[in-house]
Amino acid sequence: AELGNNWQKKFNYFSKEALKAASLGQVHKAVLHNGNIVACKLQYPDMASVVKADLSQLKLIFSIYQSYNKAIKTEEIYKEIRERLTEELDYNRERKLTKIFEQIFSKVSYVHVPKTHEQLSTKKLLTMSWLEGKSILEFRKAKKEIRNKIAKNMFYTWYLPFYKYGIIHGDPHLGNYTVKSDLSINLFDFGCMRV
Repeated sequence: AELGNNWQKKFNYFSKEALKAASLGQVHKAVLHNGNIVACKLQYPDMASVVKADLSQLKLIFSIYQSYNKAIKTEEIYKEIRERLTEELDYNRERKLTKIFEQIFSKVSYVHVPKTHEQLSTKKLLTMSWLEGKSILEFRKAKKEIRNKIAKNMFYTWYLPFYKYGIIHGDPHLGNYTVKSDLSINLFDFGCMRV
């Protein structure tokens, strides 16, 4: 629906089985007509309603909590969570933030950011270059030098945007990173950002 009735003609190949799951959608691997491999992050149907219902439940939980503990005011916590979740629903915003991170890391070799494809992206579909890498957890038992190199690259990946540009990558779970063969980091998912 995001790309119209003949959406399949826009790809040379499109995997109908999702390869990865994201918080609000799933990722399909596809091949463009020029041979480039892409990741198509497609939002689950009617996620706006799901998020709205979850936020209503969270507000109720916060009100119950605050009735027991008056020391912590939950209104600002709720407001921050609501704003970030609402922003995560907008893949056009995520596409723009991906470009910002691409610029931030354009002159370094320790982190890679996927390139977005505007003509194949919408508010609920984000198409970007496919980055190969291994899960960080595959390196748990690697030599100390390897783990230290990955840790250093991860540190710079998260803190450079924060320290130098005032941008926080607000979703730093392990599924949003993979490690390339040279131990550099692939960074994914730019939906939850705090500028």
